[in-house]
Amino acid sequence: MGMMDFAALLVDFLGRACGETCEVVLQDLREDRMCITAIANGRISGRAVGDSLTPLALRMVARGVWKKQDYICDHRGKTRDSRVLRSSTFFIKESGKLLGMLSVNVDVGRYLDLSEGILALAGLHAEPAEKAPEDRAGNFIDRAEAAIKSVLEEFGIAENERDSFTQEERLVIVERLMDRGAFLVRGSVSSAAEKLRCSEASLYRYIGTVNKRKAGKAKERQ
Repeated sequence: MGMMDFAALLVDFLGRACGETCEVVLQDLREDRMCITAIANGRISGRAVGDSLTPLALRMVARGVWKKQDYICDHRGKTRDSRVLRSSTFFIKESGKLLGMLSVNVDVGRYLDLSEGILALAGLHAEPAEKAPEDRAGNFIDRAEAAIKSVLEEFGIAENERDSFTQEERLVIVERLMDRGAFLVRGSVSSAAEKLRCSEASLYRYIGTVNKRKAGKAKERQ
C-alpha cells in the first residue's frame, strides 16, 4: 500500500474519530491528479472528491513551505460562507517530492457562538475576531481564472485582446503563472491555453521549457 492510499484510509478514520465539526481532506498533488481524492465531513466547506486544490494549498506549494516543515498547525481558514476554520496541514512527502497534503479543518463557529452567548449573559461583548492575513486565509474559491487574468493585465494585455502571442511572450507569461501556482488548479491549463491562443499540448511544452530554464539557472548559482 502506497503512502497516498494509506492517507486515504486515515481520512475516513479521522473524520469519524474527530466528529462532525471536523473536516478531513486529502489533496493529491501528483501530476495525474491535482485534486481532492478523499474527504470526510465535506459539508463543512461544501467540497467533494474531484474538487480543485485550495488557494492556500497552492500558495504553500508555490512557496516551498513543505521543504522546510513536515506540517503546519493552527492556521486560520474560511469557508465559502465565511465561517472560520482552525486548520492544520500535514505534508506527505517521498524521496524529496511532495505527494499530497492531509488537512484537518475544525469548524469553530459553534464555540464562537457559545463564547459570545456566555459573554452576553454577563452583559459583556466579545472582541471582534482578528482577521486572518491574506496569505494564510484559506478561501475555498477557485482563483485560477483570476490569476491568469491578473498576469495578462500585468503585461498590459486585456482578455480576448490578442489574436496571437510570440513564443517568448508565452514563456514569460507561463513562468509568471507557474510562480503563482496557477497551474496546480485543475482545469487551469485548459483556460490558460485558450487565453494564450495555443493548444494544451503546446502549453505543457512551455511549462517544460520554463522548468528547464529554472533548473539551468539554479545550477549556475551553485
